Amino acid sequence: MENYQTPPPIPSYAHPRRRIWPWILGLVFLGGIGLFALVIIGVLSSIPAALQEGATFNTKTNHFATTVVRSGGADRIAHIDLDGIITASASRGNSSMVDDFREVVEAAVADASVKAIVIRINSPGGEVTASDRLHNIIQQADRSKPVISYLDTIAASGGYYAACGSRHIVSHPSTFTGSIGVIMQTMKYSELFEKVGVSMEVYKSGALKDLLSGTRATSPEEATLVNGLVQETYSRFLQVVSESRAKSVEELRASPLTDGRIFSGIQALAAGMVDQNGFIDDAYAHAMKAAGVEDATIIRYTPKFGIFDAISQFSSAPNSATKRVEIDVSDRLLPHLQCGVPLYLHLDGY
Repeated sequence: MENYQTPPPIPSYAHPRRRIWPWILGLVFLGGIGLFALVIIGVLSSIPAALQEGATFNTKTNHFATTVVRSGGADRIAHIDLDGIITASASRGNSSMVDDFREVVEAAVADASVKAIVIRINSPGGEVTASDRLHNIIQQADRSKPVISYLDTIAASGGYYAACGSRHIVSHPSTFTGSIGVIMQTMKYSELFEKVGVSMEVYKSGALKDLLSGTRATSPEEATLVNGLVQETYSRFLQVVSESRAKSVEELRASPLTDGRIFSGIQALAAGMVDQNGFIDDAYAHAMKAAGVEDATIIRYTPKFGIFDAISQFSSAPNSATKRVEIDVSDRLLPHLQCGVPLYLHLDGY
């Protein structure tokens, strides 16, 4: 104990302060590299489709891609899908489903290796004018190459209308098709306005300027006018079916199958509203037969949504935000469909 010495104090050192700015610069640098990589990926993703052998593309837009469904010989059959409610409203960028469909069909027609086209339809229909445009696109394509329509789960109203533009219709036996007719509806909410103490003032140049207004009852004159428009559009539908199925308009009007009801693929075949029951492979086989080829490669044409489409959609957001969209919610929500617009559309319960 006499030799014990108190240990010297441990010197204290000031810890250096960590610098944060190198981390910030590193994160900014890595973020820039990531953004650049996304741009490069978007550009490179369009190269494989552009290099596809024998393909001819619209170099101005090139908003579609091709994939092999089934390998075969050098001759090709193009497979194109027509899915969902038919509308001419813009779905991406400045294009609509009708614009996308037209582009892929024109690409298939321009491709010299494509000998025939199969349109797989899975749609309950939609807007009258949009359906007529699809019918015209298919009809024009069929003048260049055989076009075969395949009716999948549902191909009703405007979906069936579009199929009538092809030279041959194959339906699955359990397909729901038909619904040949026109529907035009509005929603009345004047009683609701009265309950909450809201009223509408309307200044109009003519008695029918506010046609089908939901703030008041429909007048007899208004009902007559709207019904006349519906019947005129219905007559056009019957004319399209008449030309496609080699049946007179009078015969179609007398048929119970044109009262708006849906019917199965089996019933459609029995009534001569389709040419064949079968599967998608049967549609491919008929397309090859119509084109006079065997063992063709099946190529699916699809619209393509890339990074530049996303950028375009973001850039158009301020303009689209000012657009007014009216949706009929009296029975169910239907995207892009407006009140007071005639529709070739099958609605459950109608």
